[in-house]
Amino acid sequence: MHTVRRITMVLGAALLIAVLIPCRPAAAATLYDQLGQKPGITKVLVDMVGFIVDDGRIAHYFAHADVPHLEGELVDQVCYVTGGPCTYTGKSMAAAHQGMHITEADFNALVEDLEKSMNKNEVPIPLQNRLIGLLAPLLGPVTYK
Repeated sequence: MHTVRRITMVLGAALLIAVLIPCRPAAAATLYDQLGQKPGITKVLVDMVGFIVDDGRIAHYFAHADVPHLEGELVDQVCYVTGGPCTYTGKSMAAAHQGMHITEADFNALVEDLEKSMNKNEVPIPLQNRLIGLLAPLLGPVTYK
């Protein structure tokens, strides 16, 4: 009887501890995960490039671009900066845009096309803001070179 009582007390204490001590929170999903991982990011960026090549403000920058290569580089870069497993192996942003004389207005036009694509793909506004926040520091390296 003494053993049964001891087992009951131990099990009761374990149950009480499990209820009173909060569980460790699950790891927060990365922005990469929240954007739908590589397939979701690819869809947004392919649509964005489609908007860009039709955008009279900036289409001339992409007139001679290898579009599939550009899309792949963009996907790898965004995958990487959002916490995904990709590795961006392209040129630095300054080197890739050297001599293009991109203005802040041009950069903003591209961001508008990105927003248009994210809206088309129903990316929630908070995620859009997080992604744009990660990409905003690229303004300096790509403009006025």
